[in-house]
Amino acid sequence: MEMTYPSLIPQSAEALHGLEQAERRTGRSDRVRLLRLLKSRSVPNVTQAAAVLGYTVRTLQNWWRAYRDGGLPGLLPSLRPAGGRERITPEAWQGLQDEMRAGQVGGLHEAQAYLRDHWHSEYGIDAISKLFKRRKTKLKTGRRRHHRAASADEQAAFKKGLGSNARRTRGRACPGLR
Repeated sequence: MEMTYPSLIPQSAEALHGLEQAERRTGRSDRVRLLRLLKSRSVPNVTQAAAVLGYTVRTLQNWWRAYRDGGLPGLLPSLRPAGGRERITPEAWQGLQDEMRAGQVGGLHEAQAYLRDHWHSEYGIDAISKLFKRRKTKLKTGRRRHHRAASADEQAAFKKGLGSNARRTRGRACPGLR
């Protein structure tokens, strides 16, 4: 029994060509190309399309069945992001960020302990490091201070004195060389 493919495909050949171009880098364009070839009568049947597209007849029969049963959404599988889903919940992530802002979590080991103790989520150090990289988060901790470091008041006075000296000597670094 001969199928009349053009009457079974409601989309126009131009619309299928545009969709084929849109799907070009997703690996799904050959599925749309099959429909376009059948719609435009470039190939008379799925068997001839298999030879043109370089797939087995069985593969193209499966594609045609998927299109017949589900239309374009049935033919084009949904794109899922690669890899698994993150195990951390949005609430746990927000809690971790709050703890980091408060200064309670300053390193990967502390983040691991926080997630384990408060959210019962087991993460390895490497997994936490990759989580932070994916979320573009950096642990921001202050620099260590020497035990004999100057107080904040002494530092402010030093900076104030430096600033006034710098303004007074601007343009007169070597007065004898004019």
